Amino acid sequence: MSFYKFVLKLFALYSKTFYKYEVIGAENVPDEGNIILAANHKSALDPIFVSVAIKNREVSTIAKKELFNNKLLGSILTKLNVIPIDRDNPGISTIKTILKKIKEGYAIGIFPEGTRVKGDGFGDAKAGLALFAIKGKAHVIPISIISNYRIFSKVTIFIDKPISFEEYYKQKLSTQDYERLSGDVMEVIKDNYFKR
Repeated sequence: MSFYKFVLKLFALYSKTFYKYEVIGAENVPDEGNIILAANHKSALDPIFVSVAIKNREVSTIAKKELFNNKLLGSILTKLNVIPIDRDNPGISTIKTILKKIKEGYAIGIFPEGTRVKGDGFGDAKAGLALFAIKGKAHVIPISIISNYRIFSKVTIFIDKPISFEEYYKQKLSTQDYERLSGDVMEVIKDNYFKR
C-alpha cells in the first residue's frame, strides 16, 4: 500500500469517526482526464475532507509554501503530493509543477480564495484557478464544503459537474480575465454552499 493510500485511510477514519461526513456528487469526478478540484476554504481540515471524498483519483493539493518550513511536515506533505506555492508571487517553476501533475493524472486540489475565510463569508477567487485550468486543459470541478467544523457535527462535501474552459484555450487572456473566470467557479461553489 502506498503512503498516500495509507494516510488517506487514516483521514477517512478520522472524518467518519468525528464528523457526520457525507459526500454528494462523487459520480461527477471522472476516472480519467485532466481535472482540478476547486473548493471553498474555511478550515485547515478542508484538504483532508476533499481528499477523502475523491475515491477514484489521487489528489495533489496546492498549499502555502510556509507549511514546508518545518522539515518533518514538509517531508510528509511532499509524500502526499502536496505542491508548495508562494501565494503572493507564484513562480514559473510552481506553475510548471502544477501543469506536470495535471498531465500525470493527478486531481489538483485548489482553494481559489487563496486563504481561509471563516464563517459564512467568501473571499474573491484568485486568477490561478482559471490559469491552471486553461494552461493545463483541465476541467474544473466545483466543490462546496459545508460544515461548522464542530466535533461530531455534519460535514457535507457537495461535488458539482465539471466546468470546461475549452473555448478559452487559444485566447490571449489578461489577469483580469483569469480572475473573472475563477470568480465564475467561485459563484457555483457559493450557490451550492447556501442551497444545502
